[in-house]
Amino acid sequence: MWIRRCVVEKTRRETQVSMTSTYSEEATASGRPLPAAAGAPTRFQPEIQGLRALAVLVVLLYHFWPERLTGGYVGVDVFFVISGYLITAHLFKEAVKTGGVRLGQFWGRRIRRLLPLSLLVLLLTAISAVFILPSTAWQATLRQIIASTLYVQNWILAADAVEYSKADERATAVQHFWTLSVEEQFYILWPVLLALTLLFLGLRQRRSGAPGLGHRQIRATFLWVVGLLGAGSLAFSIYYTAAAPAQAYFVTPTRIWEFTLGAVAALVLGSRQFTGRGGNVLGWIGFLMILGAAIFYTDATPFPGWTALLPTLGTVLVLACGGREPGTGIYWWLSLRPATAIGDWSYAIYLWHWPVVVFSPYISESARFWYVKVLLILGIIGLSALSTRFFETPIRRAKILLPTWRTMAAAGAGMVLVIVSGSVAVSAMQTNSADSALSEDHPCYGYRALANPEECGSPFEGDLGLWPSPAVVTQQYQEEAFPGCQADEDTPGVQECWLGAEESEAQGTVAVFGDSHATMWLPALDEIAQEQNKQLLVLTRSACTPRGGEVGGDSSECLRSNVEAIDELTTDQNVDTVVIAASQMHGEFGGPSSDLGLDAERYDLDDSALAMYEPIVRLLEAEKEVVVFGETPRMSNDEQSEETLPECVALNEGDLSACNERLEDTQVGDRWLTRSAEVFAEEENYHFVPTEDLVCREDTCYAVLGGAITYSDNSHLARTFVRSTIPELTSRMEPALAANS
Repeated sequence: MWIRRCVVEKTRRETQVSMTSTYSEEATASGRPLPAAAGAPTRFQPEIQGLRALAVLVVLLYHFWPERLTGGYVGVDVFFVISGYLITAHLFKEAVKTGGVRLGQFWGRRIRRLLPLSLLVLLLTAISAVFILPSTAWQATLRQIIASTLYVQNWILAADAVEYSKADERATAVQHFWTLSVEEQFYILWPVLLALTLLFLGLRQRRSGAPGLGHRQIRATFLWVVGLLGAGSLAFSIYYTAAAPAQAYFVTPTRIWEFTLGAVAALVLGSRQFTGRGGNVLGWIGFLMILGAAIFYTDATPFPGWTALLPTLGTVLVLACGGREPGTGIYWWLSLRPATAIGDWSYAIYLWHWPVVVFSPYISESARFWYVKVLLILGIIGLSALSTRFFETPIRRAKILLPTWRTMAAAGAGMVLVIVSGSVAVSAMQTNSADSALSEDHPCYGYRALANPEECGSPFEGDLGLWPSPAVVTQQYQEEAFPGCQADEDTPGVQECWLGAEESEAQGTVAVFGDSHATMWLPALDEIAQEQNKQLLVLTRSACTPRGGEVGGDSSECLRSNVEAIDELTTDQNVDTVVIAASQMHGEFGGPSSDLGLDAERYDLDDSALAMYEPIVRLLEAEKEVVVFGETPRMSNDEQSEETLPECVALNEGDLSACNERLEDTQVGDRWLTRSAEVFAEEENYHFVPTEDLVCREDTCYAVLGGAITYSDNSHLARTFVRSTIPELTSRMEPALAANS
């Protein structure tokens, strides 16, 4: 579906609903001009509202047509610079007037400006989600609603961006609140730093008998603090964007320097702007820098880092330079009423637009058509105008909230209301959708229905109902059955995990070697090992195909750990059986570390195949029983489909056959493990365990068997379904297990 943008590294900015809510009451169209103070903007600047309009429209178009305006995410950077400009100007004027920063009053104003509408959007989104979205999305949405309410959403997304189990998770309807989280964290950090610095300098002045801090001293202090903070943040942003791009996009330290650019502009320029012909040219250059980044940047652009300098410096140029000549002056264009009106509503437009983007395809398939998108955009603008006029503005101006303590109390109550309402809505709907008439103990549950058609009848259409629910099945993949038993892709060394029988009672060891598709079988292999009175040694690693190869200085941790694990398995006398399993989707590998003695021409084996066969060859040479699981079918592999199988089931409970797949469509990779059955057919200690027929019959692979949803995403079998295959897997592994009894 066209709305989704993931948080994993490879698509790190496609889910990045990237624009901030920055909008200062000191710069609204209805606001009064600020009192004069040297070194800070002293008048209303309507062009800033036009600049906001540019940023919000860039983001809006990016989210509705992500393949057309590929760099529209730079709208967030424009807003961060504006935020730093306006907020620093305000804090500087206050410091000149009072000698310090009144934190309570500052935060109170921010809360009255930002929280009412954001909490309203979160509340309505939480309630709407349980009626519009499939049950598989409820928990993720609730989790992010809570994070958004507490303004830590960006850190949640940063953590999810590198978590393998979250790789295919859809963008939630509140994912765009990450920008508000960054902004609010800046609003806490920046004034506190300034207040502490001014307090320290003021105390030092009094102790020395010198007069209080003057205007120039305060400005110099601000510039030193903002300069050091910005330089450190920019350096970290460049480093971290290269080292961990998925996380770097969201975390606050990589973004602070963008605020400080605006802060420096406010402190250095004050109320001055460069006008005239030269200034106007520079303003247009800044405008084109922003637009150029929006047009030419893509998901492959390392961001934020140094590439964010283009739109942010462009924003500074527009803030500092321009002309008001009709027709040619950039400030004239940015100050036109349509532009300033969009700017006035920009905060509301940002808040409302992303839930509409996420919800609309679930409401109607017509949402993908351009003319429907245009109507949705117009509706968003209309809704934003109304909510700004009749909700946000009255609350911001309400006299009853003017005391800071009342503002804080109202904010706390509103946050509690959103969290409790969202939790209750999700809990109530999950309770209503639960089906308790079925369990794993049912004789026709899961694979057992497929294995016993005479006793169970047709197992395919879910006649028994569904258990567990699609939402629970989705959680099975995201919450590990055996925490700590699968190493992360880049974790150094071999990570061991022991399951199965107790060491003191065990007679031999079965090892599991592979990627997450080997981990997927642990619920069954653990019980099989216990039944066979064997320990189960787990050596699995996410996104790491089991293979051998030559280790060099630039080798990945995956290859290094694989080679180390192979050495360990071949030499460990207690390991008698090794189970190998992997996804049918993998990258290209170099060849094996040595000649395997296989007939590559006869079996049409390339380097990747030989690398994957190296562990098999070495384990057979070490006289281990080698059990190779065939690759499982990959459901919904259409590149345009982002729907997981549990989600499909949740949306089609009345016709579960809509989620079935043709077998040939699920065979998408080289499937070297399945093809190994032919290559090693003559090897006595080699045992192949087919897996396709556990979920497929003839030409069809099924989404539901015997009331059990077969997959927890689109390629990993659901934990409950895997357990239903235990008797069958035991039978298929029997030759290998019996050899070491």
